[in-house]
Amino acid sequence: MLRKYMKWTIVASMMSLSIAAAGPASAIADEPHKVVDEQLLKNPSQEKRIIVQYKPEAAAERKASKKKYKKHKKYKHFNAEAMTVTPQELAELIADESILSIEEDGIIQAEAQTEDWGIERIQAKQGWTNGLTGDNVKVAVFDTGIADHDDLNIAGKVNFSTSSTASDLHGHGTHVAGIIAALDNTIGTVGAAPDVDLYSVKVLDDDGNGLYSFLYDGLDWAIDNDIDIINMSLSGATDSPAMEEACDTAFANGILLIAAAGNSSSNSSVDDPPRYPAGYDSVIAVANAEQTDERNISSNIGPHLELTAPGTAVYSTAIGNSYTYKTGTSMASPYAAAIAALYMEQYPAYTNAQIRNKLIETASDLGDPGHDNFYGYGMVQAPFSEPSGTGLYAEYFNNANLTGLVKTKVDSSVSFLWGWGSPETGVDPDSFSVRWSGEVRPLYSETYNFSTITDDGVRLWVDGQLIIDDWNMQTLTTNTGSISLTGGQKYDIVMEYFDDSDSATAELKWSSTHQASQVIPKRLLYPSASVPDAPTGLTATAGTGYASLSWSASSGAASYNVKRSTTSGGPYTTIASNITATSYNDIGLLNNTIYYYVVSAVDSPAESSNSAKASVLIEANGIRGEYFNNIDFTSPMALRTDANINFNWGTGSPVTGVDPDTFSVRWTGLIKPEFSETYTFYTNSDDGVRLYVNNQLIIDNWTNHTVTENSGTITLGAGHKYEIKMEYYDNSFDAVAQLSWSSSSQSKQIVPSSRLYLP
Repeated sequence: MLRKYMKWTIVASMMSLSIAAAGPASAIADEPHKVVDEQLLKNPSQEKRIIVQYKPEAAAERKASKKKYKKHKKYKHFNAEAMTVTPQELAELIADESILSIEEDGIIQAEAQTEDWGIERIQAKQGWTNGLTGDNVKVAVFDTGIADHDDLNIAGKVNFSTSSTASDLHGHGTHVAGIIAALDNTIGTVGAAPDVDLYSVKVLDDDGNGLYSFLYDGLDWAIDNDIDIINMSLSGATDSPAMEEACDTAFANGILLIAAAGNSSSNSSVDDPPRYPAGYDSVIAVANAEQTDERNISSNIGPHLELTAPGTAVYSTAIGNSYTYKTGTSMASPYAAAIAALYMEQYPAYTNAQIRNKLIETASDLGDPGHDNFYGYGMVQAPFSEPSGTGLYAEYFNNANLTGLVKTKVDSSVSFLWGWGSPETGVDPDSFSVRWSGEVRPLYSETYNFSTITDDGVRLWVDGQLIIDDWNMQTLTTNTGSISLTGGQKYDIVMEYFDDSDSATAELKWSSTHQASQVIPKRLLYPSASVPDAPTGLTATAGTGYASLSWSASSGAASYNVKRSTTSGGPYTTIASNITATSYNDIGLLNNTIYYYVVSAVDSPAESSNSAKASVLIEANGIRGEYFNNIDFTSPMALRTDANINFNWGTGSPVTGVDPDTFSVRWTGLIKPEFSETYTFYTNSDDGVRLYVNNQLIIDNWTNHTVTENSGTITLGAGHKYEIKMEYYDNSFDAVAQLSWSSSSQSKQIVPSSRLYLP
C-alpha cells in the first residue's frame, strides 16, 4: 500500500509539518464546487490515504453511515473523515455529490538544534514574583510525546501516532515540554510556566513522523478534555482546508493554538511561503529570535507572523533524564505558550481571544513600529514585567563642543555609521556633537564591559562614574571601561560624542560573563527627558486620489509629523510637519497604489518614535476614455473618466469638437470580477470594435456594420484585477458602444462602474 506522508522535517530544531502531496487543487469536471487534490489522480493503481470533507447538509447523514473503509476514522468535532481507499473506492468518492473536498493525508516530522537566556528575555521571573506560574492551566504539547523526567510533572499522556508507546523516544517533544513546564526545583532548568498542567499528545512517531489525521485525533481529544492551550512545534508546507477547519473549530471551542512559524527562510526580499498550521488565522505563528533580539536567519517571515520568542540555543529537558540545547521556531513557540498560560492564570475569566490580544498588547516591539513581517508584534512578555525601554534621549548640536542645539529626539540605540553625511537636518556633517542620556537596565548581577567605537571623541558615564574618556580627534577607535552592576536595576548613563571632520561613527556596546557582546538594545535603555508618546490608533481611509488619516492625541504632543512610504516598513518620508490636528488628508495620490503611513508626535525639539503603520489602497472606479477626431486613433481631442461603457450617441458627437460621423475611442483600465469562473463579455457596437481582457484579444470585429452584438469568453479569478482595453470607431450615421458581461453566477449586465478601475 502506498502511504504518502507529510513531513515534519527537523530543521534547526523546529518540527516542520509537511502536508503530503497537496499540490494546487483542481476542480473536477461537472463538479465545480468540489475540490480534489490533484496528487490523488497520479498512480491510479495504488491505494491512497485520504481525508474527506462532506458538504454541510450531508455531513450528519454520512457520519451516521455504517459504510466502512480500510483504517476508517470519523471525528467527533470535525466535518472530516480519514480512510485508506482503493482506486475504485476513490473514483466512487470523487463522483459522490455529497462530498465537498478530497485531499491526500500526509506526513509530519520534527525539526531541531539550541540557553536558558529566554527566561530573562521574556521576563518570566517578573510574573513568578507576582505569583503567576501557570497554576491550573491545561497545556497540551502536540509532538513526539514527552519522556518521563525528574524535572517534569506530566498530568497525562495520549498517543495518536503509529508508535507503540506514548512516551518520547525522539527527544523533540521532551525539549519543548521543558521550555514550558520544567519544574522550579534545585535541578536542571526551569520552564517559563512551571506549574501548568502538562499533557503529552503524541502525534509524531519515534522518528518524528506523523499524519495530519493524527492532528485531528489530538484536536478532537483536546476539545473533549477542556485543554486551554495547545503548542504545536511542527509545520507543513502545503495548505489543507480540512486542517484549517479543524483548527478553527478548536479555537471556537476556547482553545488557544500556538505554532512554530518554520525554519526555512530564503532571506530574500519577499515573504516566505506560509507554513501550516501557523499560517491559519486561528493559530498564533511564532518567530525565533536570538539573544541580540535579531531574527534567526532561518526563521520564516511573512504577514501571518504574530509573535517572536527566544528560540536560539535554548537549554531544556531531554530524554534519558538529561538536558540539551536546541534552536528553532520549535523552541520559540513553547515560550509563547508558557507566557499565554501566565496570562490565563492572571485573567481566569478571559476568553482565548482576549488572551491572544493580551499577548499582542504586551509584546516588546521589535523591527518596524507595530506589526511587521519579521517579528510580528514583537517579543512575548510575562505579566507584570518591567516595561521595555525606548532608547536614550539624544541632543544634536551644530558644533563640536556641545553648543548650538538643533534637535532632540529618542534614539533606540547608539549605533550610527554616518560616514560623511549629516546625522540630522540642519546639522553640519563635519562639525557636530551629540549627547545621549537616560538609564540602562542590565539583566545580570556582574561586571559589565562597556565599549565605544567612535570617530572622533567620546566620553561615557555609567552610574555617575566616568569610565571612558577619549575626547580627541581620531580615526575609528575602540575604548572600553568596566563597572559592576546589579541585574534588573536601572543606572544613569550619559554618552557624549563629537565629530570634527571627515567620517563620523558612534556605537555603544556592552558585554559580561552572561551577556554576549552587542549594541545595547532599546528595550534596556530608558530616555532621561520627557518625549511625547508615540501616536496610537492611526487609520487610513481611501478617497478618490487621496488618503484621509486620523489618529489619537498623544500625551505631551504639541504637533505631529506625517510620514509616507510606498513600501511596507519604509523608509518613510515626512510629507507634513507641525500638524496640530489629529487628522490629515494626503492628496494627489496615484491610483492602484498602496501607501503606508506612520505619524510621530513632537514637543519641540523632542520627537516621539513613529506610530504603528497604517496602509491604504488608492483606487478610483470607472474607465479612462480617450476620444479621437478620426477612426484611426489620431487627432486626440479629449481624455476623461467614464463610469462604464454604455453609450448610444445616435448621430450626435460624443465629445465637443469631435466629428459625429468619423471618430474613435480607446477605453483602458482594470476590471475586478466577483467570482472565479469563466466570463462571457459582450460588445454591442455600430461600427467596429476590439476587446482585450488580461492582454488577450477576445472580441475582434473591426468592420463597418449596423448595431451588432459580439461575444468572447475568458476565465478570471475572483478579486483579481485584470487589464481591460476596448477600442471602437464610428464611420458614419448612428454610433453605439456598449460593454456587458455574464457568468454562471453573474447575470448578463452592463459592466458596472463598481467593477471598473482607472489604470
